[in-house]
Amino acid sequence: MSDGTRIPETRADQDRAWSNLRRTLRPRATRSQVIVGLLCLLLGVSIAIQVRQGDDSLEGASQQELVRLLDESDRHVSDLELENAELDRTLEDLRSGQEDDAVARAAAEDRLEQLEIIAGTAPAQGRGIVVSISDPGRTVRPSTLLGVIQELRNAGAEVIQIGDVRVVASTSVTSDEDGALLVDGTVVRPPYTMRAIGDPDVMDPALRIPGGSADSVAADGGTLAIATEEDVRIEAVVELTDPEHSEVVK
Repeated sequence: MSDGTRIPETRADQDRAWSNLRRTLRPRATRSQVIVGLLCLLLGVSIAIQVRQGDDSLEGASQQELVRLLDESDRHVSDLELENAELDRTLEDLRSGQEDDAVARAAAEDRLEQLEIIAGTAPAQGRGIVVSISDPGRTVRPSTLLGVIQELRNAGAEVIQIGDVRVVASTSVTSDEDGALLVDGTVVRPPYTMRAIGDPDVMDPALRIPGGSADSVAADGGTLAIATEEDVRIEAVVELTDPEHSEVVK
């Protein structure tokens, strides 16, 4: 009697059947699983970069400035929590199979583009402001220029460029023996031009508040001017270096 199923009759047939069964049951990494892992990695990089941005130049800040920075930091934390919740929803959609591979790839590519902008490895454009700082006596201090950068970050600036230098989380402002200001080791000469992409209605007032960046520049002998532009273009980029001591956990 036969039910239509072929029974292996030889040892070779049995071996081939078991081999086919093992290949069928072997776990395979799907494209969606790979993309989910990529999104998790990108989320970690994004949070690390934005946390790094909050560590610059708090020495010498007044109590009023520290309270203001704390309030602005709370706002940034809320924004990060909303972004994290949105990414969690995206990951859940991917895990539950509600999004097909094409949509998953598009989401991963879009997030990658955003992180490239944040990391400074890709050009960017958008609505923002252009800040010009005159320094006729070469008396504006590195800490003052760094304070302007930090004020822009706290006000929501997404991308910043000073002269021909892209500002990233690790950017430093120093001076050389002649008193010239250096941004990441590159000399910038007055008037110092800073381009920032973000909401002008938030960044402009933030720089002008009493005791803020404009007053600090004036105290150093300089003048700070702000112009709102609908299309601020930032072309400067940085090259990422390979890590010396860290590697991805496999």
